[in-house]
Amino acid sequence: MRRRSLLTAVPLALALTTGCSAFEEAAPPGEALETARTTFVDAGTVSFDLKHSAIPKGRNGVSAADGSGIIDKDTPKFQGQVTGVIDGASAGVEIIAVDDKTWMSFFTKDFNPVKMSDLGAPNPAEFFREGSGVDQVLEHTKDAKAGEQTRDGDTVLQEYTGTIPAEDIQRLFELGDGAKEFDVTYGIEPDSGELRTVEIKGDFYEEQPTSFTLDLSDYGKDVEITAPQG
Repeated sequence: MRRRSLLTAVPLALALTTGCSAFEEAAPPGEALETARTTFVDAGTVSFDLKHSAIPKGRNGVSAADGSGIIDKDTPKFQGQVTGVIDGASAGVEIIAVDDKTWMSFFTKDFNPVKMSDLGAPNPAEFFREGSGVDQVLEHTKDAKAGEQTRDGDTVLQEYTGTIPAEDIQRLFELGDGAKEFDVTYGIEPDSGELRTVEIKGDFYEEQPTSFTLDLSDYGKDVEITAPQG
């Protein structure tokens, strides 16, 4: 009888020991989002992985992007791979963006100037412009509430949900005309305060609601991005 009681107690003790962090009280939403905002800005650099759930048939747009960004108020920068749909065809290109100028390499070693608006795509550097990029989305989040804790690999993230004014999304994504607001879910690493995941849902296109998911990593990693010569 005593042996059975001891065996029963072991998994309970293990559950209490290993699971205590999962039941820690979440930081207040306003405090957590402000910490995430300042941590993002202070990092100076971050890796960026963006995915779009779906592009309606007949529309141009970005379906994915991944690379590195340099966070700066005056000269934000991005370099990485952008995959998009143009006139029904999907293609991946290498993009360098420095402030409001962008260059594209498509199956060549050379980068040529390009207007992202001509491709139906936003300038990715704008996500890293302090004061109007990702940090402003965090600052302008309304009705924020703490949600569940989730896992991203070995990392425990605290979720926060809220809404974002449509103008912030329209400015960054150059999508969402006619929308009033977008729903957002953040995943924040409690110990570091780093924003790791973002999911934004809403009427990016009139035809149907879609979502963008953004993964952020490598905060503060050494990154060098320079404008192409010539």
